[in-house]
Parts: sequence; C-alpha cells; structure tokens
Amino acid sequence: MFHLSVVAFWWQGDGDLHRGSIFLLVIAAALVFQAIGVCAAALYASRALRKFTAVSDSFERKTIPLIERTTALIDDLTPRIKAVSSNVEQISYTVREKVDELSATVAELNRTVSDVNFKTRVHVARVHGMVEDALDTTQEVQATVQESIRKPVKQIAGIIAGVKAAIDTLIARSPFKPKGYDEPYDL
Repeated sequence: MFHLSVVAFWWQGDGDLHRGSIFLLVIAAALVFQAIGVCAAALYASRALRKFTAVSDSFERKTIPLIERTTALIDDLTPRIKAVSSNVEQISYTVREKVDELSATVAELNRTVSDVNFKTRVHVARVHGMVEDALDTTQEVQATVQESIRKPVKQIAGIIAGVKAAIDTLIARSPFKPKGYDEPYDL
C-alpha cells in the first residue's frame, strides 16, 4: 500500500493539493476496509481455530481411551490367537492323517466288497447251473417215468382190448349166448 501512496504524490502534480487529498482519502478508506477485512478474517479464523481445537480435543479424548483399550485387547489376545492358530494347525495335521487312514481303509473296503461281489456272482452262477441241471434231470426222469409207465399201460390196454375182443367174439359165436346180448360191451 505504501507504493500506492508514493505513486499518488507523484501523479498529483504541482499545485493541485485538493485532488491529491481526495485520492489519499480513497486510499486510506481502502486501507481501513482492508484492515477491517483482515481483522474479520482473523476473528473468523480464530473462532474456527477454537472450534477445530475443541473438536480435536473432544475427538482426542474419545479416541485415546479407545485406542488404549484396543491396544490392550490386542496385547491380551495375541498369545491366545497364537495358541488357537497352533491348535488349528495341529488339528489340521491330525485330520489330514485320519483322512489318509480313512482313505486307505475305504480303498481296502472297496477291494473287499469287489472281491465278495465277484465270489458271490461265481457262486450264484454255479448254484444256477446246479438248479438248471436238477430241473433238466427232473424233466428227463419225468419223461422216462411217463414213458416207462405209458408203454406197459398201452400194452396192458392192448392186451385187455384183445382179450375183450376175443371174449366178445367167443360169446358172439357161442351157442350159449346170454339173452339180450347183441353187441359187444364197450369198456
């Protein structure tokens, strides 16, 4: 601002004091307004700084205990977390061993079941063959028995038919024929 006042004196000229004083008054008024603006800005900045400081203090009062409790909790939980992690690792190894053992047992069980299944199929096939042979033999025996019974029965029936025919013929030619006998009897 000082530079403006020097420029104003230089620009004034020789005898024109009134014009220079108005210019100085305008410059003074501008300086006063500028000073008021700077003071208002400083006052506003001071109030904002106080509010910010109050908020910062409040935030600090609330967060420091929280941070301290969190730190204490982390310090307290760190050994427990390490122990749990170690236990989980041991459990993982144990489970892995048991799964491997179970896998071997299941594989052996599968082999055993497959072997039993194969043997059962072989025995079922053998029993099936035996049953078929027994049924075939039974049919052959039945056919043989039927044939062995049928031939003698036919022969006996033939003999009886022959005897009957002979008797009928004898009776028909006989002088002692019974009364009412015209035709031979059908058996």
